[in-house]
Amino acid sequence: MPRVLFVLPLLALAACAIPSSRSNIVVVTDNKAVVEPCKKVGDVDGGSGLGGVLLLDQARDSALARLKIRTAEIGGTHVLSPVAALNWKGASTAGIAYACPN
Repeated sequence: MPRVLFVLPLLALAACAIPSSRSNIVVVTDNKAVVEPCKKVGDVDGGSGLGGVLLLDQARDSALARLKIRTAEIGGTHVLSPVAALNWKGASTAGIAYACPN
């Protein structure tokens, strides 16, 4: 039993999205015009599997953080995703990562 109590906090910590300086500069938008001059670098997903457990505002914040982190990891500067919309209802956490010129 003591081993389980030690492992549970580690598992919870591993599930956290930890931003970096690279992910902090990633722009998340739902406006296609913003990414028109950019080059697509890949598809990203901000899902965690905990969406049903978190409140909608917390789920949106977590999805935004994961989208930014995953976009930065593949060299993107912008991500086009419905999560950027203020009226997002949790239907999709997918996005398309782009590398945009400065």
